[in-house]
Amino acid sequence: MTSDYIRYNNIEYVMPFLFCNDIFIPLLDKLLEEEHNPIRYVYGTVRCAWAGGRPSSINILSLNGINNYLNRIKKYNVIPVFTFNSSSQDKDILNNEFCNNLLDIAYSNNSQFIVATDMLYNHIKARYKDAKMVCSVINPHLKYIESMLFNETQFYKRMLDKYEIVVVRPEWSIENADKIDKLIPDIERIEVLINQRCHFNCKSAKLHYNLHEQIEAGTLDQNEYNKKIIQICPKYKSEYKSVYMEDEIVEKLVDKGVKLFKLQGRDLPFETLFDDLYNFIFNKKYSKDELLNKANNICAKLIQENKIAQLNLI
Repeated sequence: MTSDYIRYNNIEYVMPFLFCNDIFIPLLDKLLEEEHNPIRYVYGTVRCAWAGGRPSSINILSLNGINNYLNRIKKYNVIPVFTFNSSSQDKDILNNEFCNNLLDIAYSNNSQFIVATDMLYNHIKARYKDAKMVCSVINPHLKYIESMLFNETQFYKRMLDKYEIVVVRPEWSIENADKIDKLIPDIERIEVLINQRCHFNCKSAKLHYNLHEQIEAGTLDQNEYNKKIIQICPKYKSEYKSVYMEDEIVEKLVDKGVKLFKLQGRDLPFETLFDDLYNFIFNKKYSKDELLNKANNICAKLIQENKIAQLNLI
């Protein structure tokens, strides 16, 4: 009997499973072996000058090790997407030897690249003109904060002329859910972030990104980061309004033709990320406890058969 665990047909997901939380890759492959697995892209990166985002929990310094890792990932029919999200405008980082070697290895493994600056976009395109590029959600977040005159819809249309995929702010998706198909004709190439836990239209987004870059660069330790994020982030205060999407909005976006949905959570523990998977991906005819028990049994079996170690997935 074919399972029907997946909630929606004909859509795909972008997951934070590259160099972090990657036990989910073989887990979901096994859990969904009787039906289409909608996990299409897995994103993340190793610690490097171009990363910019949340630090990876997997510290692979060997380029050969990274190449082997990507080869194992590809066997699960997912596309690796490297998050080169640094917002630095310092041109010296373009000459970083490790980052350029990492780019070469990623490209040779058919990876795609998320970037947040024209500088990195142009650098990657100059090196590999057919590299597939994704416009980071950092771009509209910063532009929204910096200018009240920012026309977000026109920005996404311009970026779709340049990038293969454009990640849109969840706030814009929520506010325009009723007409999103009219605003963006090429709707199948936008990527909607659905489980962001930040404050709605957070004015501290730039500070968030700066703190992420500092901890990635090693200039800020985790304890100091934890103190600072509480000081600047509205989600730790009483006026917090979450941008985490409700089922009604997601269903409306699916009906309007959105095909790509993104979950964030490179720094989330297994249980929290599984909750998000259940909330957005799985058919609610199955209880969360039922699916979690099945997932835990699969993980135990993978570990028992030594398949996790063979894959070098942590």
